[in-house]
Amino acid sequence: MNTHLTAATRAQLLAKIVRGHAPDHPEANALRTIARNLMRAAKELRETADSDRFPDAADQALWRARMAAARADTGIPAAVIDHISAPVNGYAPDLPDLLPADPEHVRQENELRARFVDLSRHLDCRDEDVANAVLIALIRLHSDYDRLAADVAVHGRADQLPTTYRPHEGGRTAVHLPGHLTVFDGGLILAEVAVPFDITPGQIWQLIKTVQPAAFIDGLSAELASA
Repeated sequence: MNTHLTAATRAQLLAKIVRGHAPDHPEANALRTIARNLMRAAKELRETADSDRFPDAADQALWRARMAAARADTGIPAAVIDHISAPVNGYAPDLPDLLPADPEHVRQENELRARFVDLSRHLDCRDEDVANAVLIALIRLHSDYDRLAADVAVHGRADQLPTTYRPHEGGRTAVHLPGHLTVFDGGLILAEVAVPFDITPGQIWQLIKTVQPAAFIDGLSAELASA
């Protein structure tokens, strides 16, 4: 199928799905705005099927649809709209690396990527019911990805730089990485503690005050315990 017609079909199907969410939805107006602009984009794409470039009018309509999706709690992730222009502009949507520190989040991200690859294979199925189901599944997938990204922002990334804590009083300091806290006393390691990935700064300050020497390598714990 011509790339413009492929994109137009995606836009039309997504518009139908979005419009179906509108009745009784608190953001019904935003949903109707999204659907209306998707249909405008579909019309422009069909009318320029013989062109080799993405029509400006369709691009503007998709931009308005993205803005409407992003500005309100519509349940339609703006990233889903990127799947429409992909056949024409060649920029296939992807899931940016989250690099989560929490192993559970790593597992969830890998699962999302597997689902994404599988769904992308069936997006242009000639069976409209299948294509429709794929778009609905992509809405859920991008929503799940957005929620995971928010969790990673709280729990920390694997490439996150350490955060140093220096209390105003006492000789204790600490270095925090997601899932791990090293407490120092006078420049010597006092304890290395596994901490929750969503630990708060307040909880870290409390640990710095109260943590006791713990066992770790080279017998240093024995020295600390007897000091």
